[in-house]
Amino acid sequence: MGWSGLRWRRYMALALSLLLAGPVFVGTGGRVGAVPAADESARQWLETVSTNMGQPGRVFRAQLTIRERGQAGEVTSRGTVWIDAEQRKSRIEVRRDSNDPILVTVVDNWDVATFDAILNKANTVTVAEDQRANVRNPAYSVLTPSLIAAYQAGQINPDQDVTTTLGEQLGGRDVVKLALTLQVSREVPVPPPPDQQGGQQQAQPRTETVTFTHEYTLYIDSARGLPVQESVRTLDASGKEVGVRTVTFDDIALLDRAELPPDLLSTQAVQRMVASIDQQLERARRIGFPLFWLGRELPRAFTDAKGQRQPGLVLNDVQVFDQPNMPRQVVLIYGTRDEPTIPYVILAQQPRSDWENMVQQLPTLRWLQAEGVQRRPVQVPAGGEGTLYILQPPPLASSGRSGGGNQTPQLPPLLLVQINVGDAVAVITTPWVPNSEGRQANPFVDPTQIAALAGALARLN
Repeated sequence: MGWSGLRWRRYMALALSLLLAGPVFVGTGGRVGAVPAADESARQWLETVSTNMGQPGRVFRAQLTIRERGQAGEVTSRGTVWIDAEQRKSRIEVRRDSNDPILVTVVDNWDVATFDAILNKANTVTVAEDQRANVRNPAYSVLTPSLIAAYQAGQINPDQDVTTTLGEQLGGRDVVKLALTLQVSREVPVPPPPDQQGGQQQAQPRTETVTFTHEYTLYIDSARGLPVQESVRTLDASGKEVGVRTVTFDDIALLDRAELPPDLLSTQAVQRMVASIDQQLERARRIGFPLFWLGRELPRAFTDAKGQRQPGLVLNDVQVFDQPNMPRQVVLIYGTRDEPTIPYVILAQQPRSDWENMVQQLPTLRWLQAEGVQRRPVQVPAGGEGTLYILQPPPLASSGRSGGGNQTPQLPPLLLVQINVGDAVAVITTPWVPNSEGRQANPFVDPTQIAALAGALARLN
């Protein structure tokens, strides 16, 4: 699951942070400084656009085109946003290559619910009371990152921070341009020197300051007083462009609230969007390449990380990555019924070409090609050619204070079973699960146990 998370999170830059859980422009722990240059009309225009979007009894709706350009390339998404400023509610849906949303965020006053369709996960948080003081209206937060959202969150002072340019043209329309330049500094951890990595006794963790410049721009229709386009351009400390995000507003309408479905702006409706395991399994069967599984339950007793005896492994999560024009993958996650969010066994399956690309690109998989890796054949009665990869990490540096002789602490082995079947690859991994003392306590982190899991596989499709 680790590599799939890395791969797919790269595409979730649109996730429109849960806002209000931290500053609109930067997460908690950063320092923000506006480049001083402003004029008196910026506040007036921000008030105008907010008021026109938030007319009493009306819901602002717009179709969005979201373009993001970064070092990994350019991604274009489509979206729809609804803002009911009077009732302090809003919703945004983001789509890629189909009509099904990949991300939904709903704000209902101080509650924020999100649904990630790629991971099939929903989450709801309530904004803490100490973060509400300066917020004018939380409904606008779904536009984040945005000058409008920042103004409504009380995080910028337009009189001091924002500049206004009149008489601009954009797409054949007369527009007003608002601009804000921010310098954001954050403390990031610095990896320890190679001779300290893995040691029990390490020096105090070091950090370094990283500074970025963010150039925010908002274009407002001069005649209608409604947003036309927003963008943010990010530069590193050397002035090199890191990324650009542009949102264009089209098909703007102010709808009568009574026209909307009653649960459109409901956080409960977001929670109901999560598919069941049976629905995900049916979706997985249509993925287009061979799949294995261990059943809904594998009756193989084991002792969990809390020292409790479990009758067997339980299928707790099924993740299906089948978005158009994206790498395909199915991930089955097994654990206990008591703690369904803790993975003990992960079975990830994808086309062989995608797996080979992952091995080359992801640092977490490079150990498969390291010196000292053992390779053993594994029997897979369900079909396919299985190989067990084993790498024993070097011993940890001893602290010399244990009083238990000269015993050297030893990390558990790195294990992975790869099963080749046709043009697909299935991979079994068993993550380290710490016990109350911080020691690895997943009984399946064992060459014999993980090989036995391969022997217990059955075909899913």
